[in-house]
Amino acid sequence: MKKTLDIQLGGLLFHLDEDAYVRLDAYLASLRRHLAATEGREEVLADIEARLAELFRERLGSSREVVALSDVEEAMQRLGAPSEFGEAAPEAAPQGNDGPVRRRLYRDGEEQLIGGVCSGLAHFFAVDPVIVRVLFVVFGVFSGVGLVAYFVLWAATPRAVTAAERLAMKGRPATFDNIRQAVEEEVSGLEGRLRNPGRRALEGAGEVLKALVRGVLRAIGVLLLLMAFGLGALLLAVVAGVGVPALGPDGVSAADFLGLFLPEGFGTRYFLTAALLVLTAPVAAVVLFFVRVVFSTAGRGTGFILAGASAISLAGFAMLVALGIRMGMETDEDSEVLHAVELPAGPTAWTWSVVDGAQGNGERVLLSEGESGESSWVLGKDRVYFDEVALDVMPTDREVARLEWTAEASGGSRRAARARASAIAYEVEADSTGAIRASDVLSYPRGDRFRGQKVRLTLYLPVGSTVHFDPSAEPFLDDVANLDDVWDGEMGGRTWQMTASGLTELR
Repeated sequence: MKKTLDIQLGGLLFHLDEDAYVRLDAYLASLRRHLAATEGREEVLADIEARLAELFRERLGSSREVVALSDVEEAMQRLGAPSEFGEAAPEAAPQGNDGPVRRRLYRDGEEQLIGGVCSGLAHFFAVDPVIVRVLFVVFGVFSGVGLVAYFVLWAATPRAVTAAERLAMKGRPATFDNIRQAVEEEVSGLEGRLRNPGRRALEGAGEVLKALVRGVLRAIGVLLLLMAFGLGALLLAVVAGVGVPALGPDGVSAADFLGLFLPEGFGTRYFLTAALLVLTAPVAAVVLFFVRVVFSTAGRGTGFILAGASAISLAGFAMLVALGIRMGMETDEDSEVLHAVELPAGPTAWTWSVVDGAQGNGERVLLSEGESGESSWVLGKDRVYFDEVALDVMPTDREVARLEWTAEASGGSRRAARARASAIAYEVEADSTGAIRASDVLSYPRGDRFRGQKVRLTLYLPVGSTVHFDPSAEPFLDDVANLDDVWDGEMGGRTWQMTASGLTELR
């Protein structure tokens, strides 16, 4: 049996056998030596590691877990070895063997005017970006379809960030030399932009416009949820002068709960003020309508009243737009952090149950009552407890089981998103009898606010091992693959065995 080693590659965790690890380490070392005098060396290495991670995931698929020597050799062949290039000019350098290249649709952040959609489509269809932009303008002016399509594509299409993604966007193979040239061109282009103040100003204006539009689009759903959930009760309480209403059996104030979502500097008072201002025009219109119905006259100054109310509503809408932009900017990037849970080596039969992890830690907010009657949120003094927890079971080639949990969160940057994900705490334990007890809630600092925090647990079972899902775990099972095609909601209270083909019920 070969020894396996765990490594982080391109931000992902891989398990390599010893021969594969030695070969990969030697390959990466040769890359570092070859790039010693290359401008943008660290960016090239990071992009190559990301490409290697992509190739490994492609080779492993869902049937294998450990990267073998053949996988490393295949990846090296597709990327190309530095020894093939020597000191030749980039134009004459061999390109490795990455096979046929399929263009992928990305937004082009380097040649963008607004969001990079048109230039990305132009690369995908191999046409001039001007043609695509003209078509969007024509359809946008005469039918509105172009504008809607642009915003949909902007929201749905990822931006080409790494050199490998930019190469895939242009239909070029992601080989070592192509990645190096792409990074060098990017560095040269950045230097040119820094020397051109006019272009910098234009790009800056484009970035501001992009942030505004993206912030509004991404915040619409959140704003609608917030307004639908608390606006009616909050506005009624404010107008009646009875204060802010409470939520849940423990009397949590709506102001405290809304504080979990609103950005710093945009408190509940700001939100309520903006909402009241937005409602000024509709309320004024309704009042004037009833005045006309009751007194059979519109009264004097109706037009001035409606104009003034409309101006006030526009001011409130502008405040909500500013709030939406800020919230959109705080959820622009996603990140995740992987944690390993130490399991005892003896058991082959496991029992998985879920326990109340927030009992006595704070005040409960009851949003909706399901079969378990449990609360979705618990607000502690310093931490917030939330039940966004998912359980899954996967096969493993190892001889012993292992358990991992991944914390995910969003932020205004990757660093901020990773900091939020790292701040997530979660409790899960296992003993020598094979009992796994997982908390039904994760927790995070109240100061982090809610930015998509969630936890996913994965139990990796060797062939022959079994797992029994306690009924308490059933609501948290998330798309657990099994050979019997049993829904997650029906897997609780049963025992399942891992076979060479997958998970099946043990009868």
